[in-house]
Amino acid sequence: MLSLFSKRTEVAVARSTVFLIFGMLIGIYFLFSIKSILILVFLAFILMVALNPVAQKLHKYLKLPRMLSIVFTYILMITILSLLVGLVLPPLLIQLYALLKAIDIPLLQEYVTRLNFSLSASDISNIADQVGSSIFTVMGVVLSTFAGIFTTFTLFVLSFFMLIERPVLHKKIAWFTSEKKYFEKAEQFLNTIEMQLGGWVRGQVVLMLVIAAFTYVGFLLIGIPYALPLAILAGFLEILPNIGPTIAAVPAIAIAYITSGPVLALITLLFCILVQQLENNVIVPKVMRENANVNPLIAIISILIGLQLAGVVGALLAIPLYIVIRTVYGSFFRT
Repeated sequence: MLSLFSKRTEVAVARSTVFLIFGMLIGIYFLFSIKSILILVFLAFILMVALNPVAQKLHKYLKLPRMLSIVFTYILMITILSLLVGLVLPPLLIQLYALLKAIDIPLLQEYVTRLNFSLSASDISNIADQVGSSIFTVMGVVLSTFAGIFTTFTLFVLSFFMLIERPVLHKKIAWFTSEKKYFEKAEQFLNTIEMQLGGWVRGQVVLMLVIAAFTYVGFLLIGIPYALPLAILAGFLEILPNIGPTIAAVPAIAIAYITSGPVLALITLLFCILVQQLENNVIVPKVMRENANVNPLIAIISILIGLQLAGVVGALLAIPLYIVIRTVYGSFFRT
């Protein structure tokens, strides 16, 4: 009688385990199906933790209502982005086109010549006429542009509502529990993630802008052609600690050597070494002093893993995701 009861108990446990595994598989499949939405929500969260301290300072020092301080924060961000795009984009396109024409690769030269790009109205009209010959191409461009605008708008809206809900965001765990100690832990976790992840985002943006501006001015003074695209490349590669400046130096030295010879290439090399030393010993310690400092080796490995799993988007989100995982572990699992 006892053995029969034991067998029935074992069958019941086995069934519950099967149901649990089946439910987990369905959950994983569901999350994978909505991965684009999850990425968008995560981007909105990153934007929220980066902008919230700015909104708090406007609220504190200018005595503005929180809603108004959030609106002013968005106006400030959009204004800065618009100015950067308006000032940088036209000369960037011109120099980038000239750089592509200067690269001596037959297939690339054939494409650039066929493109015949210019910012003049007549050339833009010619390009539009050529593109207009294919209705599918036009529809693809329109749809992709609309999708990009809609995604950007959705990102801003999500982060806006997250900012509004930020003071009570930790209370959303009431969906799962109503114990006070968990509310306190959730609030502490959000404060930590805002300090580390938001600080890293703000610090990384400052580093990119400083390195890009410093490199651009230096290349102009040295006399390297195509200084703007090379400086922007150096700014973007700043996300790769230590090896980013090294990678950015390679095309600059190569262009200096091709256009002006070994003397300018040597000067460019010395300038790039100077920039890297200033970055490692002055700029990065000063900017990241109060922000989340990610170990360079871990940063590179995280970016490589993100690139392998999800392409460029995965590479861009690798370090923020690592910071979130590190904070979750430190807040809830480490004793």
